[in-house]
Amino acid sequence: MRVTQGMLSSQVLFDIQNNYQQLSNLQNESATGKKINTPSDDPIGVQAVMQYQNETAFDAQYQQNATNAQAQLNYTSTTMTEAQSVLSNARDLAVEGSNSTETTSDMQAIAAEVGQLYNQMVTIGNTQYNGQYIFNGQDTAQAPYPTQAENITPDKATGSLDPSQVSTNTGQVLVNLGNGVTLPVSASGNDFFGQAGSSSNAFSLLGQLYSALNSGDTSKVGDLISGIDSALDTMNQVQANVGSLTDRAQLMGTRMSNLSTNLTQQLSNVQDADMATVLTQLSSAMAVQQASLEVGAQALPQSLLSYLK
Repeated sequence: MRVTQGMLSSQVLFDIQNNYQQLSNLQNESATGKKINTPSDDPIGVQAVMQYQNETAFDAQYQQNATNAQAQLNYTSTTMTEAQSVLSNARDLAVEGSNSTETTSDMQAIAAEVGQLYNQMVTIGNTQYNGQYIFNGQDTAQAPYPTQAENITPDKATGSLDPSQVSTNTGQVLVNLGNGVTLPVSASGNDFFGQAGSSSNAFSLLGQLYSALNSGDTSKVGDLISGIDSALDTMNQVQANVGSLTDRAQLMGTRMSNLSTNLTQQLSNVQDADMATVLTQLSSAMAVQQASLEVGAQALPQSLLSYLK
């Protein structure tokens, strides 16, 4: 085949254009650190990048959910510890009040202390976390133990306002910690403080203790101690369950972190450029382009001169 000056010029221009394109791609890779910057760079790789990015975003959300769940459960556990401390103090007062040598005024003074513990227990029962009541199951917007007055006493807490008679919501607030993995972060006052209407309910025990102390019934006061011990055991068991949920949230958070790290590495393998190789190729491409321009500078004038002849 006869090679004409026109063919030679076209080939030189084509080679220079190709070199410019390659040089542009390498400069783009060196600037972004990515070997895939547009879908045309690697259509299959782009699909993998999108998948890894989506999975990484989901894992990051799951990890944040796990962190939030831990914080809420820890707060709930701390609140439960406060409630147990209140009931333990009431037990100490019951032991003191069961002493037959106590005078009537002494018993009434102890009863007054129990009344304050009762009010404190109601306050604990209405504890909120981020504006949501923690002891009312799924009904987080409603106080589980509403009262009309700022302070109530066990003998005046009657009807629907008597915490010992209130049945709290038992539904569970679930947090998504993974694909198909949920964890309850709510608590029910019925489970922790005792079933509504039961004599073993923590509020009921405090009310009975208050009344027995006020009436000077040391025998009744003594009998209530075992009931308080039983209520404390129940509280401790519920708190232990919250602790196990906290541990599960921590484990899931760690798992999501590990998965995220793994996905990030896979994403890097598909998307990130090998900078050492890119810089070497860039240097070579620049040299080739320079040589192409020099060859073109010689070939193209000759082609133009032939055309003029």
